[in-house]
Amino acid sequence: MNGEPTGASLVVPSALLEFEPNEHLIYLDVKRILADRRQGTHKTKTRGEVKGSKRKLYRQKGTGRARMGSIRNPIRRGGGTVHGPRPRDYTLKLNAKEKYLARLSIFTLHLRQGSIWVVESLAYDKPKTKSFLRTLQGLGWDRTPLQVYTHGYNPVAYLSARNIPGVTLQPAQNWNTYDMARARRLLWEQVALERLFHQLSL
Repeated sequence: MNGEPTGASLVVPSALLEFEPNEHLIYLDVKRILADRRQGTHKTKTRGEVKGSKRKLYRQKGTGRARMGSIRNPIRRGGGTVHGPRPRDYTLKLNAKEKYLARLSIFTLHLRQGSIWVVESLAYDKPKTKSFLRTLQGLGWDRTPLQVYTHGYNPVAYLSARNIPGVTLQPAQNWNTYDMARARRLLWEQVALERLFHQLSL
């Protein structure tokens, strides 16, 4: 927890070492995740929906002015909006296997770049930002975006890390392509990573 090496080692499954990352799947999955986060509730009013009278403003001819039929005309102030945004669903479809391969792809890229740290545990006694920073400083963290994965929900570690800029912490079962793609480094609890390796080696 102080960032000091313990001498322990982890065996990476051969299936992961032989896996060839697919960068296009990473792109598609990141696009899907960001699209799913959009609410799609944007809405503007057309000329048929804005408030205003339907009467013709003045007669068609003889005034010397341009003809005008409605106060709700889009070219007038307070009029309707032409081709404005409408409520829509931004959800993108990607099957389960493609999502899984995308996660494996970005994880493998981190593995090959040597940008994965593993700590024995993040079981702090009480929530304290200094404690978490001490761990990161021991690891040599350079303030770049860091994604932390814990074994199960760890409220103490979460409260200790939430005020540190650039650090995001969540349970390992919630790992996803976008969080790993935007992070420069990954920090895993040993049990969480061993469980992932066990699943990959089955």
